[in-house]
Amino acid sequence: MKRTARKIFVVLLLFMLTVGLVACNAEKTQGNNNTKNTNGANNDAQVIIKIADNLPKTHLISTLGTLPWIDRIEELGKGKIKVEYYPAEQLGKASSLLDIVKNKVADIALIGPQWIGDVMPLSSVSGNPGLVKDAVSGSRAFNKLVQEDLYELEFKPNKIKPLWAATTNPYQIVNSKHPVEAIKDFKGLKIRTADGLQEKIMHSWGVTAVTIPGPEMYTAWDRGTVDGTLLSLFSWPAYQLDSIAKYATVNASLSAFGLTFSVNEQVWNSWPKDVQDAVWLASQEIVDKFGNGVVEHENELMKEYVETSHVEFYTLPEDELQEWNNELQPFNKKWAEDLDAKGSPGTKILEKFKQYNEEFSN
Repeated sequence: MKRTARKIFVVLLLFMLTVGLVACNAEKTQGNNNTKNTNGANNDAQVIIKIADNLPKTHLISTLGTLPWIDRIEELGKGKIKVEYYPAEQLGKASSLLDIVKNKVADIALIGPQWIGDVMPLSSVSGNPGLVKDAVSGSRAFNKLVQEDLYELEFKPNKIKPLWAATTNPYQIVNSKHPVEAIKDFKGLKIRTADGLQEKIMHSWGVTAVTIPGPEMYTAWDRGTVDGTLLSLFSWPAYQLDSIAKYATVNASLSAFGLTFSVNEQVWNSWPKDVQDAVWLASQEIVDKFGNGVVEHENELMKEYVETSHVEFYTLPEDELQEWNNELQPFNKKWAEDLDAKGSPGTKILEKFKQYNEEFSN
């Protein structure tokens, strides 16, 4: 009996060892397969990229920038990349787009630093007055600043990678009361402003600054809540300003709007190299295409409005323009010094952006 029991025990032990080895080998094989799917075979699978912004597809940033950029990404991907585009605040409002990318609700989003100046104050330098000459040189300058100087300071800490950056043409003073041909002519106007720096400038020039979202601007203007706005011609069609504005400068440099399209860095690192290469190439190509598209489109709009609207467009004399720019510089200096005092390199970034704008304007 003892011998029989011992044999049964040995057989059972061998059986259990055999089952254990088979299970371990199966688990190891499955683990190897999983690794292969992530780093090997999965490289051949189609990559779906989710891109989000707050603008309608008809907005000129979309038609001149976002949509052709998406088409180029898919073209370079040769069937391997499919882009899912979520415009018009489908995934969130402008102020939440950074969080949407950080939390991987979208892979890429339009992020305007001026919308989130408390989070990315240095990057909002694109909106400082008297710096951007036009959308071509401004876009090149801002893209260089973002990639070479601001990435480590404000993008990487937020776990995002900037793909491309650009600016609009400079903002003009547009109103329905009277031509603003000198700083003294600002006094008494009610002007819609888009950020804190614009508000400070307008206050100092005797303006009642009113903060109103873009989509509400026409209604506010029509009701007399505001007399005008600071805006580039580029944005007029979105707000139907040609039907309500009466006077507009064409060569002031009161501000500009800087935009970036940025990707979640972890998502970027998960993409195969050929996908990264396609997205990066398309992104660097669109910077000049967007800038040139803005300038060309504004020239066409100007011709159209001169013929079809009652808006008086006028050029500031060179000496008056210089006086405006001289009056604006202390605001840039104060902006930089305030950031310096908080431990951020405000002065350095301001000087870099000036340098890059001059570099690409020549």
